[in-house]
Amino acid sequence: MTSAWQSLPERSNAFWLKLITWIALHGGRWVSRPLLYPITAYFLIFRNSTVPASRRYLRKALNREPDWRDIFRQYHTFACTLLDRLFVLSNQDHRLKIDVHGLDILERFASHKKGCLLVGSHLGSFEIIRAVGRTRRGLRVKALMYGEATPQITRLYRDLNPTLHEDIIPVGGPATLVGLDGYLEAGGLLALLGDRCVSGDKRLQCEFFGEQAWFPQTPLLLSQILKVPMLFFVCLHTGWGRYEVHFEELASYQPIDRLQRPLEAQRVMQHYVDRLQHYCRKSPYNWFNFHDVWQANEP
Repeated sequence: MTSAWQSLPERSNAFWLKLITWIALHGGRWVSRPLLYPITAYFLIFRNSTVPASRRYLRKALNREPDWRDIFRQYHTFACTLLDRLFVLSNQDHRLKIDVHGLDILERFASHKKGCLLVGSHLGSFEIIRAVGRTRRGLRVKALMYGEATPQITRLYRDLNPTLHEDIIPVGGPATLVGLDGYLEAGGLLALLGDRCVSGDKRLQCEFFGEQAWFPQTPLLLSQILKVPMLFFVCLHTGWGRYEVHFEELASYQPIDRLQRPLEAQRVMQHYVDRLQHYCRKSPYNWFNFHDVWQANEP
């Protein structure tokens, strides 16, 4: 399952990004918007291997059997966020209206020059949070990302905004955490996704919509290594060019004995999953984790 999600959804992203980039740069925002509908239809007709996973998720989030309009809306919302991601990478954040809730939590850490770990997900737009970081004075955001399986997307990001790409830290290898302690001690923010496992991850099962699903222990382990608290965040697409960001305290930093870390990871990640489920209910069409997290086989 791990290799499947690393290849399938990201390849789809590359396809979408190339089309949306060309349309947006050549036709502008108002031309791009209506063309997202046929692009979405193309994706669902010809690249629809992720539809069964989406249908299973929507059945749980909507608490009813989804129809084709629900699935279309989910993928169209995804397309909208990809278009807006292009504007973020092109330093055109002013095109977006972003309402932020819980910003005082971040500002409290920043005012005391204390860093923290932001744990996000594939619910909504991960990239928009970096726009918030750049537009809010004193908030710097670096992102831990798995880039090895997405060379096309990585190359596109670098071409669009080489400076922003410098804030992406590829996960994997001994150099991943080098220098992060100093960055965090200066009040920097480190963001990562907490809703997917990759090969080699320590993982655990949490209850998600009434069934057991696999989640990584990575957030808790990083918090212990870097000695920083964890914050939950989500950035929901709420309309054309509009987003709603929420920050919540997830877990404070306290040294944990190595033998106790699996139990603490279970507690923290279940809390994370509970909040993730809450926002999935709030904005069900924002779920862009296009694989079945409830599959019986281990990742």
